[in-house]
Amino acid sequence: MELSGLEIKVLKCLDTTEKSVDDIANKLGLEYFQVLRTVGFLKLKGLVDIREEEVTRIKLTELGKKYLEIGLPEKRLLELLDQKKEINVRDLQQYFDKSEIQTAIGVLKKKGAIKIENGVIKLLKKVPLPEQELLEKIARGGVELGEVKDLLKRKKIIEIVKQKRFFVKLTEKGLEIKKQLRDENVIVKYDKRVFNERLWEKYPFKEYEINIPVNPARAGKKHPYLRFLDDIRRELISMGFQEMEDYSMIISHFWNFEALFVPQDHPSGEMSFTDIFVLEGELKDFDEKLYEGVKRQHMRVFGKWDEKLPRIPMLISHVTAISARTLQKVKIPGRYFLIEKVFRHDTIDKTHFIEFSQLEGIVLDEGLSFRDLLGILKELITNIVGAEDVKFYPAYFPFTEPSVEAYAKHPKLGWIEVGGAGIFREELLEPFGINIPVIAWGLGIDRLAMISLGIDDIRDLHSRNLYKLMK
Repeated sequence: MELSGLEIKVLKCLDTTEKSVDDIANKLGLEYFQVLRTVGFLKLKGLVDIREEEVTRIKLTELGKKYLEIGLPEKRLLELLDQKKEINVRDLQQYFDKSEIQTAIGVLKKKGAIKIENGVIKLLKKVPLPEQELLEKIARGGVELGEVKDLLKRKKIIEIVKQKRFFVKLTEKGLEIKKQLRDENVIVKYDKRVFNERLWEKYPFKEYEINIPVNPARAGKKHPYLRFLDDIRRELISMGFQEMEDYSMIISHFWNFEALFVPQDHPSGEMSFTDIFVLEGELKDFDEKLYEGVKRQHMRVFGKWDEKLPRIPMLISHVTAISARTLQKVKIPGRYFLIEKVFRHDTIDKTHFIEFSQLEGIVLDEGLSFRDLLGILKELITNIVGAEDVKFYPAYFPFTEPSVEAYAKHPKLGWIEVGGAGIFREELLEPFGINIPVIAWGLGIDRLAMISLGIDDIRDLHSRNLYKLMK
């Protein structure tokens, strides 16, 4: 049987009486866990028996270690009074923390060592302080729980911890192997020294024990949600889509609403509407010529325009705002997409969050129809994301006509809404100088990820729980 040099050392230290792993480590001058791992290997080879025992230990806290070094408050006060004989209570703040004064006075008064008259502490007699000696005993180890009951009443000086101890002894097989041991080394690491000094000519190599169980290797890897987003990006690029470039977390009200032909008196555009996060100040992130074109369109159709509203900064609430920006410089025909975060004031639950990602897409070409839009959505949701089924319902959005809402089948939650889509209205496209069909959609990519990853709570997409992530 091949044994490593460390296994041989530990075996030579053992006999048929139990020894603790702590004692073995101390005797051999090795790390505790190094010895524990070695005896684990020896047990797998049938050479030792291991007994596990839970023990209660008393340890000094950081405050306890401090008092071990400088003395408990009552010890320091007794030493101070031994020098000065008396001291004003107010003057104790020069020597003690506020939290220590009351403790020191209380302990010494109870022991009859001091008295207080007119705010002055006077020493009556010196008394023994077994608590200080107890701290020293705890530091050395071997203190029983019953000895520290009084000290436990004082906060943050000592703590009780439960630990596992391991005891090892040789089996009959181990005893036989120990008798056969020779003083020889076994080569474990195949390093430069082995080859430079030709050690293989003197010592045998350690054999691999393929039956020893080892912990699985858990190498770092990308979060499952981020992998999902990367997969979607790759699929869309393979379908001929180009990623939009003008995303901004903070945009003007103009891009989020007016440029998308949302009336300024529409509920989703009013500043009192609680769905959006509004910022202070003013933001002009749009071209003046386009601004005038959008304004004329609103005045022609709605007869209403507020000059201040478009300049209000806000957190982007839907990525369709970036589609509007992209319309300024699109190629025809063209396919564009974007996966980015949006922000809405919402009640957090299994399918809602105040920040989430959207998959936005637009396609521009002659002769596009509503049927083309539904075909792309079905391909995305069922074939790429992997949902069981998808269905569409008629809907209303200020910037598309006709419009639909898309629902996908979640394996646990059933049918959930995953986004909206439609054909951009001519009134929206006219200020951009576009006169061909533009189909558009905005999908809740987080909800689609829930379907693909088998998650039934949207908050788990951002989990840092390693136990969940390792499943």
